[in-house]
Amino acid sequence: MDDAFQSLEKEKQERILNAAFKEFSEKGYKQASTNQIAKDAGIGKGTLFYYFGNKETLFNYLINEAFEIAYREYLSRIDFDETDFFNRIEEMSVLKWQVYARYEQALSFMAHILMHSENYVLPEDLVEKRQKAEEIWGSLLTRNIDFSKFREDIPKETSLKFIRWTIEGFRTELEQRFKQADFQDYTNENLKPFYDEFYEHLDHLKKIYYKNSKDEKNLKTLSEDGSE
Repeated sequence: MDDAFQSLEKEKQERILNAAFKEFSEKGYKQASTNQIAKDAGIGKGTLFYYFGNKETLFNYLINEAFEIAYREYLSRIDFDETDFFNRIEEMSVLKWQVYARYEQALSFMAHILMHSENYVLPEDLVEKRQKAEEIWGSLLTRNIDFSKFREDIPKETSLKFIRWTIEGFRTELEQRFKQADFQDYTNENLKPFYDEFYEHLDHLKKIYYKNSKDEKNLKTLSEDGSE
């Protein structure tokens, strides 16, 4: 890639990248139009190729940039010392919403790449970055989690699957509501009602999938009485 792109003002870089992220994530590599990218970015197609050389170089640059953003702004900031499953989800979700508000197009593009990885032949260094991201992503809700808090009458894998479906559905709904809300900035103040609603849902999920401490105490008492 030409150093000329790196010398651009940050705002112009982001405008070009966001236009490209959006086009590739919505249409895929083959159908994506560099003409449309240039138009949305407010530059000429020749200028776009001056910066990146060709469509493939641009595409690979976007993959690298998206993974860098995801790791720097999200994955590297996960607190794996938090062992409570629902506390981990709460912290991750708030962080993800903050990152999404700032890098919506980049994260959407990365999700497209991960979901359709079989369609793309990537350079070795990008394959390694993708694998690293997938490994970390796969461990976010399992690494150093205290699963002894979960009910034992439901298989752990089933509980995790149902919880994930519920949260992903709610997250998708929130993303649509964020887009419809007339926010100038995604501040903690105007996001607080959304956070409060999410925390309430997490409390309900905890009641459903965690052991009832009162019942556990009663079972322990019965067990001790029966052994006498």
